[in-house]
Amino acid sequence: MNRFTCVILRGLRNVAATAGFAILSCLSGAAIQADWDTAAAIDWPDGERETYAVFDTLFMQRNNASYDTPLIVNVPTGTTVFSAADLQFATAPGVRVVLGEHGPQGVGWEFGYVGVYGMFGSDVFAVGPSDAIVPPLTSGVYHFPDASIARATYSSTLNMAEANLLFTHCHVNDRRRSGYSMERQRRNTTIDWITGFRWAGLDEQASLAFASTATAPSSGFAVRTSSNLFAGQIGLRGRTQWRLWAVEGQLKAGLAGASLAGSTSVIGDPSPVLPMPGGGAQAATVGGIFEMNTSIVRRLGESWWLRLGYNSFWLTGVALAPDQSALLASSQDAPALDVNQTVWLTGANLGVEKRW
Repeated sequence: MNRFTCVILRGLRNVAATAGFAILSCLSGAAIQADWDTAAAIDWPDGERETYAVFDTLFMQRNNASYDTPLIVNVPTGTTVFSAADLQFATAPGVRVVLGEHGPQGVGWEFGYVGVYGMFGSDVFAVGPSDAIVPPLTSGVYHFPDASIARATYSSTLNMAEANLLFTHCHVNDRRRSGYSMERQRRNTTIDWITGFRWAGLDEQASLAFASTATAPSSGFAVRTSSNLFAGQIGLRGRTQWRLWAVEGQLKAGLAGASLAGSTSVIGDPSPVLPMPGGGAQAATVGGIFEMNTSIVRRLGESWWLRLGYNSFWLTGVALAPDQSALLASSQDAPALDVNQTVWLTGANLGVEKRW
């Protein structure tokens, strides 16, 4: 075998080795690609637990959905000078605290509390001799010719507590080849089916007072209402979690039996302005409690996360204090509460959570 032939054979051997390596690489890459793309989503592993605690500060805006009940009218024109819907709230602070556990076999529990405090609105406006308090706040249209200033206030507090069972389904997806960085990370998706009990308590107070000057003693009336709703609820929560980020959303709805109460009191001397005795009433009705939340979550450490999101709470079948004109009617021996009213709050949440 001459030298030229040896060189040819050596070259063919190198080409064959290179081609074989390329073929093996392609086959290996295909196997890896198949492994990334077909890695099965696995259920929540038996025997494992996950405990979580959430603390959110809430910044809620109340949409005063009270009926536009006229409180003061101009008698010659019949126009409304002031109504219950004129009392709007500024942003109110609140908290949400949740403690729960995803248990073995996909069954868990959860306790939660939500409180929104300091919902307050007020207004001061001028009244004239042609303005009057309208029926049924009195037995007839009642003028206050000596009054030139009226002040209305409205305050409200909402507390809610719940206890739930969780039926959890969890998928753990391995990384996959993708042009998107999120898809190249391990991803956990958790679905919670929620069933449980929820209580909501709404306490309100509204007042309307009149005076001849800004510094003179005032006279008027105040109304207090209390609405307690006891609901069985269902809900759904989903959470997808990557290495550093997570997104979460939930919906809850409850059908409630509502126990409502209202009472009135007199501010100052009632005789020159509103000859109204103090009184009260109770009622029962059917209402609802609804909640929606969506949050973006950022990991701070091994078990701590930062939360930022949006919330909405909706209560129906409650008694709102400014709308209880029938309760204030001095001509009624057994006044009734107006119970067909709603409360709607929306706003942001900012807080932390721990999962371990």
